[in-house]
Amino acid sequence: MAPWCPACRSFQSTWQSLAEWSKDLDINVGLVDVTENPGLSGRFLVTSLPTVLHIKDGEFRTYTGPRKESDLLSFVDDKKWKDIEPVSSWTHPNSFQMGAVGFFFKVAMFIRSFYNMMTSEYGIPEWGCYIIFAIFTIIVGLLLGLIFVLCCDWLFPPKYVPAYTIPITKKVQGEEERDDESDVIDDTAQEQGDSQKEDTSVRRRQKPNQEAAGEETNSS
Repeated sequence: MAPWCPACRSFQSTWQSLAEWSKDLDINVGLVDVTENPGLSGRFLVTSLPTVLHIKDGEFRTYTGPRKESDLLSFVDDKKWKDIEPVSSWTHPNSFQMGAVGFFFKVAMFIRSFYNMMTSEYGIPEWGCYIIFAIFTIIVGLLLGLIFVLCCDWLFPPKYVPAYTIPITKKVQGEEERDDESDVIDDTAQEQGDSQKEDTSVRRRQKPNQEAAGEETNSS
C-alpha cells in the first residue's frame, strides 16, 4: 500500500478486520508501505495498489478476488489459494533477477529524494540538477568501464608474442665477383652455341651447292 493511494485508504479498515482473525486462522497479516520500502515493490513487481499477496512455504500467490472481509476469510479458511498458481521462478522475489530489480528501485528512489533535496533545500534549478546528474553519470560510466577493463586483463592476461625478424644475408665481395663471372661464362657459352648453329646451317647449304656443281661437270 501507499499512504497517498485512495483505494489503499478505503481498504485499510477491511485489512485491519482480517488481522483480528489472524490468531483464529493461524496466519500473520502484514502491511508494507512501498514509499518506505521501494525495493520490495520492485521484488514483487507491484503494478497496482493495493496488492494482496498470499505467502506459504516459500510460495507467493497474488490475490485478485473481491476485497471484502468475508471473501478474504474464505480464501484462507477454505484454502482457495491452492487454486492459484504461484509465481514462476523467474519472477520469484527471492531470485537473483528480482533482487536486481529491487536494487534499481532503491537507486531510483534515492535519486528522486536527492533531487528533491537539491531543489527544495539548496534552491538549485532543475537545469542545474540535470547537469549534475549528467556529469555524475559520465564519471560513473568511466569508472565502471575502467574496472571492467582491469577485470578482463586480470582474468584473461594477454600472451606475449615475440616479434618475428627476417634474417638478412650479406654477400662477400668475392662471391659477388664469382656470380658476375658465372653470368659472363653463361653468356659466352650461349654465344658459342648460337655460332655453332649458324656454321651447321651454312655447311648444310654448301653441301647441296657442291653436289649441284659436280653434276654440271659430269654432264659437260
